Amino acid sequence: MEKTTILNKIKLFYGFKKDSELARYLGISPQTFSNWKKRNSYDSLLIHTKCPEINLEWLLTYEGPMLKSPILDKDFPMSVLEDPMFKLQEKNNTNIPLYNLDSNGGLKNIVHKKSENTFISGFIKIPNLSDCDGAIYIKGESMLPLLKNGDIVIFKNASIDNIFWGELYIIEIALSEDSNHTFVRHIQKSSLGNDYIKLVSANPMFESKDVSLKTINAIGMIRASIRYH
Repeated sequence: MEKTTILNKIKLFYGFKKDSELARYLGISPQTFSNWKKRNSYDSLLIHTKCPEINLEWLLTYEGPMLKSPILDKDFPMSVLEDPMFKLQEKNNTNIPLYNLDSNGGLKNIVHKKSENTFISGFIKIPNLSDCDGAIYIKGESMLPLLKNGDIVIFKNASIDNIFWGELYIIEIALSEDSNHTFVRHIQKSSLGNDYIKLVSANPMFESKDVSLKTINAIGMIRASIRYH
């Protein structure tokens, strides 16, 4: 098996569409990754370090399973890998990218892929949770006791034209031309009219706020959350 094929299988396993995305995940430049493919070579130890799920023996010898554990092989749906050596079981599991809002310049850049240098901190897998676009850490105490500082929320990109009133959303508001703020809030109809929405906190110490639809940079519906105790 050629090493370029190995690299393509790894890219598909992690859900990347472009070589540059896998290169960033590995911590190398797109040019270095391109050279690997041209020379039909790669740094096995680097890939093994950055991709702990990948079996080192498979990287070195192309023999054995791609993943370390046969159980993991059956947990990840990889319909793109049709090689008989991958005896995979189709399930509603997916690798959800975890983002850092600060390093990516806000939710807008993540949701709308405004930057080619979108940085993924890692991946989350939750059984039977599909059709999600990303996850982020939240800050602050405005959603206590529902959510606390440091929790991870998992979201699906949404449209302001199709709001489910009362549901929990992550939303980025433009404060000025070069400044924005991201909230996690319940969204309700505003008394100011159809051009506004009301952001409602779970914590009674925080007041509700009406915001104009024109100030909304990006929005996503919260599908799940993870809390560290």
